[in-house]
Amino acid sequence: MSTAGILSDIVGINSVFPDEEGVGEYIEGYLRQLGFKTFRQHVEERRFNLFAERGSGDKAVLFYGHMDTVPIYGKWNTDPLKLSRSGDKLYGVGSCDMKGGIAAVLEMVSKIDRRKRIKLLFCVDEENISRGIWTAVKRRSWFDDVCFIISVEPGDSPKQTGGANVITVGRRGRVVLSLDIQGLSSHGANPQRGINALDQAAKIAVAIKRFDLGRRRGFGSEAIFVNTIDGRSTSLSVPDKAHMEIDVQLVPPNRIESAKSRMERLINSLYRSGALNRQTKISIGIRPRPTPYINPYANNLNNRMMRRVFALIKERFGSFVVNYGSSVADDNVLFETTGAPTVTIGPRGGNIHTANEWVSRESLEQITGLYRELVDELLKR
Repeated sequence: MSTAGILSDIVGINSVFPDEEGVGEYIEGYLRQLGFKTFRQHVEERRFNLFAERGSGDKAVLFYGHMDTVPIYGKWNTDPLKLSRSGDKLYGVGSCDMKGGIAAVLEMVSKIDRRKRIKLLFCVDEENISRGIWTAVKRRSWFDDVCFIISVEPGDSPKQTGGANVITVGRRGRVVLSLDIQGLSSHGANPQRGINALDQAAKIAVAIKRFDLGRRRGFGSEAIFVNTIDGRSTSLSVPDKAHMEIDVQLVPPNRIESAKSRMERLINSLYRSGALNRQTKISIGIRPRPTPYINPYANNLNNRMMRRVFALIKERFGSFVVNYGSSVADDNVLFETTGAPTVTIGPRGGNIHTANEWVSRESLEQITGLYRELVDELLKR
């Protein structure tokens, strides 16, 4: 079966999270026919990660993909669950993010020497809060022989989404800070006698532009924005409580805890300047969620295997683009927990997370061939 044929099959299986089970069953059946040993890892009811491996040797190349897609957004010109072609573009939900890359891997392993040591990992929930990958890395010993990780998601660059010559070698991280603000209630007829917690929150929101944002070559600047301000009065009284949440996208070497300490410094500067009333009590924490927030990462570009990947892609395509992802992905978790070089290389496409998502048929074929060559290059002695 061709890469496009496999893609047609899996686009036709609705896998909007949390309904990835059908795609997982398809992939497992396909791989078993090719001699792969597979293992289902339970994540939640009717949701499983799929581990697969084949071949022998003391080191393995791991290909990673997530099986879920985002919901079907917007007004489509075609049936989003039926792969449609117009010229070089193949339309369907998840066709680019990231079923195109999964189809390329499945086609590649049907052609490659079965003695090559290959591991495959397909997870659920990446488009949500990454329950899948955080569960997968608990099986830590499975990754011990992995020497290189290739995520088959399309990597963004300033000029295009994905492509065989676009190599994402690092990604931002993310954390959401939680601020609880305690003011002082007073009768609404005399607000000056109290401390309006919402007024204090507003002053913090305005001061966010003074937050100490890190920068790193390739990544550019960190980003920050207020996503929640909440507080109210249930009577004719000045509100004495407010809650804020502030989203921070991190770049190396900053990590999650550094965002909290930098917010503490900003708040202290507002006290010193008189912008905040010193009687206001502010507690700063990290908003709870079922899975951890994710630190940023950056590969060592002088790593021997990284240099071999660059050389191979340059030889095949004439040039390559080194990209740093502006958003977090499961790749961050793989890099942080395994320590193996981790890159993202996926097919070119467009309209990700919106109507009329597409992937380039030509790019699919290029990626399929490239994955095979990468296995040969990375596993040679």
